Amino acid sequence: MFLILIVLFVLAPIAEIYVLLAAGSAFGVMPVIATCLATAFLGGWVIRVQGLAALNAARRDLNDDRLPVASAVDGAVLLIAAPFLMTPGFLTDAIGFSLLIPPLRRAVARFALREIRKRIERGEASITIHRP
Repeated sequence: MFLILIVLFVLAPIAEIYVLLAAGSAFGVMPVIATCLATAFLGGWVIRVQGLAALNAARRDLNDDRLPVASAVDGAVLLIAAPFLMTPGFLTDAIGFSLLIPPLRRAVARFALREIRKRIERGEASITIHRP
């Protein structure tokens, strides 16, 4: 877990700054800034569209008396993708945009759910539901 935090908070920003500086020297500062802004706006728009689609799918499932598991998981992964898309930089944008591809998003969700299940089975995590 500590290694993941080091990568997340130390190495990833260093890599992001390196890529931004390299792009700035290759293409110029203004095109890089414009591209970062454009990808943030585009990412926000796509998140909105796909988030509304996930919400509508959840409503359909609930209207059909089914649990909206797939749409809830889609929505959760979209919540993870959003900060990546809003953070300036090309590496974070690549991660965020890759999570917008439905087959890849579902693969990431399956992996995450599998990991959660393993942790619950090992007794490292638990899920508690509180009802009002």
